[in-house]
Amino acid sequence: MPLSVADKIEIQELVARYNRAIDSGDIEGWVDTFLPDGVFEGLVVPTFRGHDELRAFATAFWTEPEYAEWRGAQHWTTNMIIDGEGDRATLFAYHIMFTPAGPGANPALMCAYNDEIHRVNGTWKFARRRVVEFP
Repeated sequence: MPLSVADKIEIQELVARYNRAIDSGDIEGWVDTFLPDGVFEGLVVPTFRGHDELRAFATAFWTEPEYAEWRGAQHWTTNMIIDGEGDRATLFAYHIMFTPAGPGANPALMCAYNDEIHRVNGTWKFARRRVVEFP
């Protein structure tokens, strides 16, 4: 059965929760957007698998000097294309990350997402989130 409009809205909200959590330092909220064995494949960071590695990355993002320039950034995701059926979906979207710059912001990263999303126990989660170069 094709995805319903409600499914697509729930997936869009998953993306919004992901963005808000990582941007605000809500480490557990960010980890919770992934399945327990979920994978994050970064463009400027390595690949992380499973909640333990995801949590370690999100913690480092908010504490380690190597990520200091990205803290306080905002993830903006747009032009979503959501396809799928049943409990499986794919998402393609453009992404721009803005970093703080005085009273304004700088676009620091332009890329795209190619995601695999699964519904488990009635909730959509990332099975695999791939950050790819801007097409």
